Amino acid sequence: MICPRCKTENGSRTICSKCGFYIYHPDVNNRVKMTKAERAREDAKIMGKKVWKVLKVVWIIIVIVVMSFWILAGLMYLSGGIGLG
Repeated sequence: MICPRCKTENGSRTICSKCGFYIYHPDVNNRVKMTKAERAREDAKIMGKKVWKVLKVVWIIIVIVVMSFWILAGLMYLSGGIGLG
């Protein structure tokens, strides 16, 4: 890459060796194309993270419902609402 500031040739470096200017600008033209396998792997990683977040929320809701049931059942037992014999 050629530095736009001092016009020094820097090869594949992203920072100019002479003036320290940051040469690389993230752009569609600068990206390396991903293969189908790499894209599939990235998509699976993203979906896995989303599924994990949903499962955590579902787990928290289940725990809250079960705990509420047991607390309510315990309170009813202590207040005499449920007869055990």
